[in-house]
Amino acid sequence: MYKVNLRQVSYALSEALDFVGVDDLYHGKRVAFMSSVVAQKLGYSLERVDDIITAGMLHDCGVSRIDIHQNLINELDWEGSQKHCHRGALLLKDVTFYKKYSDTILYHHTHWSDLELLDIDEKIKIDANIILLTDRVDALRARGKSKKEILSTLEEQKSKMFHPNLVDIFQEISSPDSFWFYLEDINIEFFLHAWIVKESEKEYKFANLKEIAFMFSNIVDAKSSFTSEHSLNVSKVAVYLAKKVGLTKRQIEILELAALLHDLGKLRVDDTILDKKGPLLEDDVRVMHRHSFDSEMILNKIDGFKEIALLASLHHESLDGTGYPYQKTAEELGMDARILILSDIFQALVQNRPYRKQLNAQKIIEILKEMKEAHKIDENILKIIEDNIEEVYNLANQNRYEYRIEDAEI
Repeated sequence: MYKVNLRQVSYALSEALDFVGVDDLYHGKRVAFMSSVVAQKLGYSLERVDDIITAGMLHDCGVSRIDIHQNLINELDWEGSQKHCHRGALLLKDVTFYKKYSDTILYHHTHWSDLELLDIDEKIKIDANIILLTDRVDALRARGKSKKEILSTLEEQKSKMFHPNLVDIFQEISSPDSFWFYLEDINIEFFLHAWIVKESEKEYKFANLKEIAFMFSNIVDAKSSFTSEHSLNVSKVAVYLAKKVGLTKRQIEILELAALLHDLGKLRVDDTILDKKGPLLEDDVRVMHRHSFDSEMILNKIDGFKEIALLASLHHESLDGTGYPYQKTAEELGMDARILILSDIFQALVQNRPYRKQLNAQKIIEILKEMKEAHKIDENILKIIEDNIEEVYNLANQNRYEYRIEDAEI
């Protein structure tokens, strides 16, 4: 069992999602705050207010690429706005803790004029439209629109995009200056911290946490067509090697979660860097070298994930002390970290990348032997890979998620 505060988990993952915006780390959190104020004005129960806060933080879980995020900010509405809603809903359905938000996220870009005609639960209609309204308010705010301009846009879209009663409520709750002051970064942090500490830590099964890790590994890997299924396959290789080495069940579980979540920080990396066919510029390299550190910072926001966070950050370290972000030495890298390092390298070499084609098993072993001679990777783990190369290669080369999102375009 793992002891965590589930609200901390949702908050941390919201931060990862907001990384997709690069320059805006509070969009999901502001939507959560505004939605909660609307919900309270509607007389929602405390439980339902809590639910809409979580839905608000995770509403953009179907967005992995920055170009899609730019549409979310720069346009009031656009063709194809539903695609990330469908993808997000499918992702949430596979997570025990989050599946109850799936339909709300599915419809959170559906206009009220269309939504009111659908044969679905009225609560879902209202919750989805609250998310849409507050999401669009924050997009207008991000574009520098004044309070007067924002309220004017809402009035224009009354009974079209938005439920008329929700527009009236928003105009009322946003009248005090304090409402807009709350949208400042430090005040949003204060609001959500107060919300988080009201929830105590509880014990959850590894399977529950693994569902969440699967979901977010899918979001990360969808950022580039060249990293499709990378995190999942890294986790499969890592678990296989960990069993061969003889790690304990608990160690293997922590390693698996770290492998699934190791690239969370890549959500902050510009799409053009990940998809670049030529050599990276110095500034690009600096950005790439930051992603493992960002993964740790996100996961560190979950008290029960400290060990997972540190391990996830070590996947680009090297035994000779030349890795990043901490330049750890061999003495500082345990067997779990050494396994994760090699699993990440091996899986990346198996995949097509923008700068080279997929490599065969023989070529990969040649490369890894050179790295071993340079004292960069663990020779004992490499020996296990060599002795089981066909099985390891197949694990690294699987091309279908257990939780595959088939129909949604990213």
